Amino acid sequence: MIRVVEGDAGDIAAMMTIMHDAFDPRYGEAWTAAQCLSSLVMPDCELLLAKDSDTICGFAMSRWVLDHQELLMIGVARRLQSHGIGKLLLSETIHRAGRAGRTKIFLEVRDGNNAHGFYLKSGFISIGRRKNYYKNAEGISPDAITMLLEL
Repeated sequence: MIRVVEGDAGDIAAMMTIMHDAFDPRYGEAWTAAQCLSSLVMPDCELLLAKDSDTICGFAMSRWVLDHQELLMIGVARRLQSHGIGKLLLSETIHRAGRAGRTKIFLEVRDGNNAHGFYLKSGFISIGRRKNYYKNAEGISPDAITMLLEL
């Protein structure tokens, strides 16, 4: 049974296995271990892990300022995608944000990423676009779509 627990810097190595599996390197969306670690040392950052027994199968990272939260990323092992783990991580992120008094959750997603539809189905709306935000290996620069969920 998959459960969601809080993670910390000690989980970075296991999380990076999911990071490399979940994010296609052509789009430059994956973070490095150093980027993840530098975010996690900040007091306004949270790491949630989806675990099956003791095995990490997904993660969600977010941060907040006052009453606004930003979902930085959700990653799920490729073999387990479309099994509800991303939805579980997103639901827990939203639940915790609401419980902490946050009023809005923001995120950015690459134009063309299937996750855009996932976020729309989860209640997020598209509110903006960052032109040529991502830099991929083929020299194409997809836009980032900015999304919002009002809590």
